[in-house]
Amino acid sequence: MKPRNQFIIILGLVILILAVAWYTFPGRKQVLTQTLPATIQRDCAPWDGAAFTVSIPLQGGEAINISIWQAPELTSPETFSFPDNTGQVGNASLMHLAGSAEQLSGRVFFSSVKDGSPVDGRFELSTDTGQRFAGDFHAEWDDQIVTCG
Repeated sequence: MKPRNQFIIILGLVILILAVAWYTFPGRKQVLTQTLPATIQRDCAPWDGAAFTVSIPLQGGEAINISIWQAPELTSPETFSFPDNTGQVGNASLMHLAGSAEQLSGRVFFSSVKDGSPVDGRFELSTDTGQRFAGDFHAEWDDQIVTCG
């Protein structure tokens, strides 16, 4: 092969590689997640044990409710997965404006939970139809008194 042909082939490959990189890399920008305001309150597990629920309001009036069926005392970071097939961990649901609830699947992370102290966490949840919800939350305690049992 002549040197001129080799040069044209190599130049064409370089241009092709640069074009592919120029086209794909701008789409790989990281999306900054917004920290959503939320509330957290004491709750009751289905068997009347201690629990807590985080409510994250969404645009449009819907809300995500995440219930963890254990005392609100997580001293170290912890991740919970949903749906909970054991029926012992909790649940996550999307509360619609009409009052109906839709089960969510995915994960919720808490950095720590202590009654009376603000709670920070992250969620990655989706509906059965593929609607996705993800973000960080900062929850302040609600003053409601809950009595279980």
